[in-house]
Amino acid sequence: MKVRFWGTRGSIPTPGPSTVRYGGNTACIEVRDSSGSLLILDAGTGLRELGAALVKNGTGPRPFSVDLLLSHLHWDHIQGIPFFRPAYDPKTSLRIRGPKQARTMRELLGLGMDDPFFPVDLDELPAQLEVVEMDDGSDERIGKFRVRAASIFHPSPALAYRVEADGRSLVYATDTEDPFSGRANPVIPLAREADTLIHDAQYVESDFKPTWGHSTIASAIDVATKAKVKRLVLYHHDPDRSDEALDQIAKEAQKQTDEIAKGIEVVVAREGLELEI
Repeated sequence: MKVRFWGTRGSIPTPGPSTVRYGGNTACIEVRDSSGSLLILDAGTGLRELGAALVKNGTGPRPFSVDLLLSHLHWDHIQGIPFFRPAYDPKTSLRIRGPKQARTMRELLGLGMDDPFFPVDLDELPAQLEVVEMDDGSDERIGKFRVRAASIFHPSPALAYRVEADGRSLVYATDTEDPFSGRANPVIPLAREADTLIHDAQYVESDFKPTWGHSTIASAIDVATKAKVKRLVLYHHDPDRSDEALDQIAKEAQKQTDEIAKGIEVVVAREGLELEI
């Protein structure tokens, strides 16, 4: 599999001189298998950039066939949907999956695009749109990918995903406070011996905010070592975290990980980063 990061920031987009290198767009990751099949993880503002690249470069087969997995429905993970250019092509097939909500997910996604908040209603998007809800423990074949889901500890219903293709495994666990929840952490068995774990790392120890639904960098490292993954990607950076601060985190996180368990590569996610899994 190949992975490209289009948005790595948490909570709110943070454009500006202090975030140029790691990026200011919110959560969005492009995943490809060896055949070029497309799976997108989350629909933050980075989705706009991804959509524009797809249209401009003609990446992948036309018409577009897109599977989009949402971790949850907080703004920073869905704001890119109205600006996803392939959604305005009637030949596009767009299948959105995410955690089951108290109201239907399609209804909730539509609220943010209803008048007067946006000029195009969700149901008026030209693409062939399907919205599907997933449960804790779901295990599905999505295109060429096998996807397993686990419910995680967050202020709104949220899922982590294990994605497998071509004999490789990727786990996406953003917006999880499970290391501090007092219960067994579902991310650890989900990520067991995964090739790459993308894990929420919004906080350092000094600015951790209980009940806000996020992890510290130290706790992400702890999860990675307990799950025995090969690579840990620190993700969902705090909006106040500058490029210089993330540079320092990259150095310290690898050193801290090496002291606990040798052999785990630690990467700090940045926009434009491409990884092979």
